[in-house]
Amino acid sequence: MISSLQLGERINDARKRAKLTQAEVADRLGVARTTLVAIEKGERKPSNAELVRLSGVLGVQVHDLLRENFVRTEISPRFRSTFGVDKKSSPVADAVERLRTLGTRYAELERMHGLRRVRARLETVQTYHVEPGQHGALDDRIAGEDAARTVRGLLALGDEPALGLDERFEIEAGLRIFYLDGLPQKLAAFLLWSDDLGACVAVNRAHPREKQRWSITHELGHFLRDLESGDVLEDGESMKRTEEIFPESFTTEFLMPGTGIQRRFADRCRAGKFTPVDISALARIFEVSFVAMALRLEELRLLPRGSYDKIIQSQIRPQTLGRPDGTKVMPCPPRSMLPERYTTLAVAAYDQELLSEGEFAEYLATDINESRRIYQEHQRIRLEDGSQLPIDFAAGDLRSA
Repeated sequence: MISSLQLGERINDARKRAKLTQAEVADRLGVARTTLVAIEKGERKPSNAELVRLSGVLGVQVHDLLRENFVRTEISPRFRSTFGVDKKSSPVADAVERLRTLGTRYAELERMHGLRRVRARLETVQTYHVEPGQHGALDDRIAGEDAARTVRGLLALGDEPALGLDERFEIEAGLRIFYLDGLPQKLAAFLLWSDDLGACVAVNRAHPREKQRWSITHELGHFLRDLESGDVLEDGESMKRTEEIFPESFTTEFLMPGTGIQRRFADRCRAGKFTPVDISALARIFEVSFVAMALRLEELRLLPRGSYDKIIQSQIRPQTLGRPDGTKVMPCPPRSMLPERYTTLAVAAYDQELLSEGEFAEYLATDINESRRIYQEHQRIRLEDGSQLPIDFAAGDLRSA
């Protein structure tokens, strides 16, 4: 059971996140402001009825105030001030609160299983970090390209396509990546940082897969440059800011490494010509958009400047281009909102009765029926020969066997 002091701190945190003053909350509860002050200080424990009313006023669940594995999180002040997320209501502020909640729950699931967050390998890279208003030793564009090559080297990618970014960036950079519904169309992604959570990234789930990969990598660029300031990535004018030069240069070189593109371009030119279908094929290999690949080929001077504009003017549409064998390129299904590791930790916590069924569904941000389906789906590991291996969530560390 948590102490009165811990409960008071949680009520205080929830009130501040709801952008309410002590006087406003006290008035809605029908108590004196001094009573609420005493509750937040841990000097007076609220009754069960007061807790229920408090949760309604603050917009939180009662068990969120009482649960044992609660993780207290404070988003970097520089992120809050830069992007104005302290406003009571805005699309960005609402999305930030959703991401903060998911990141907090991720940390709570780790705590339930006795896991602790350790700094990932890319968190220790300080070469490209700059303080607000400062510039590094290199031009931002050159520095971004250099950072991409450095990270590719650390990940042993060479000049090959960078695939499986979610898992790579979670392991190597500690990024907690979530795909959110209901974001404004122009909001591609955002990055926030907390000392308790590390870096959390929200990606617009409605965007195409190639754009999502670009957004995640762009946020990694900001992570390397200045993780405490975070980032909100929007299409349009925001991309013209000088602070976007480094992450965009990083993203371009990381997803479409110059040497890798040149080698594959040369391979395709051996047939005697290079057509829009070849651009489409390269875009699929590197999992980027047609326009990104076409402009990259122009940038590397492998195609004349203006080639992409000519393709569009000729009324060839990238989405109509198929594979060389004539088969149609099918769109990818929507990504899961939650990281696979997050879901596995939640399933294990429910299996070991660390979460009730209602809490399990809440952690998965879904309803009871869907949470039951997810639980059943995660009961076995499918092996290459088609057989299935039952999972024992209470098993010990295999390294100690």
